[in-house]
Amino acid sequence: MKTKLLNNHVQTTAKLFLLSFLFFFTKSWSQVGVNTITPNATLDVNGDVIIQDVPKADKSTTDKVLVLNSTDNRVEAMNFPKSFVKGVGGSGFSILSLSLLSGWNKVSFPALEFDENSDFDTVNQYFTAPMDGIYHISVYVKMTSLINISSFGVGIFRETSGMTTLVADETYEALSVSLLGIGITSPPTRSAQTLVKLNQGDRIYFGIQSSNLTIFNNAEAQFSIHQVH
Repeated sequence: MKTKLLNNHVQTTAKLFLLSFLFFFTKSWSQVGVNTITPNATLDVNGDVIIQDVPKADKSTTDKVLVLNSTDNRVEAMNFPKSFVKGVGGSGFSILSLSLLSGWNKVSFPALEFDENSDFDTVNQYFTAPMDGIYHISVYVKMTSLINISSFGVGIFRETSGMTTLVADETYEALSVSLLGIGITSPPTRSAQTLVKLNQGDRIYFGIQSSNLTIFNNAEAQFSIHQVH
């Protein structure tokens, strides 16, 4: 009888040990650590990582980059939708009644030559930064006729947190004069370009200031925006 009880005790102990081992084994191998005995992820590497070969992404897919998040250095994939936009003037180019700042009116570009990430709102005529970064922005406008106007300028505007600021412009008098019988006319074009550090959600507008806005209807114009960093 004692032998039977002993055998039952041994069997029960063995079963408990086996269950404990299987539990420990499963838990240990659900997370693997390299240079660490307390992994906190499926693969937790305490050290450098070298990947010898990475398959190239299909060209039709959005580019992605691997980044370390700011919380626990966890590796995450992030879309990297760089902005490349070009708008053109001509037929349909117009000056809107909306004022950006005192003396400046927003302009409307009738067509986009390209917008690789769909970042420009053609209805409301503004660009929205898809992510934090450095952007190169340029704009060019040419008058449709050469006449005397008190001032002619083109500018680039940024809106962040509801506040609009002029970040770049080219503005000066547009005059046609005669000197010693020779006609001198200031250039009929204005252009501005700059690098701007934008936060995700910041907006970019383009504007014109002039004492005679009607001369810009259907004017030759263009703008471009591309993310450089």
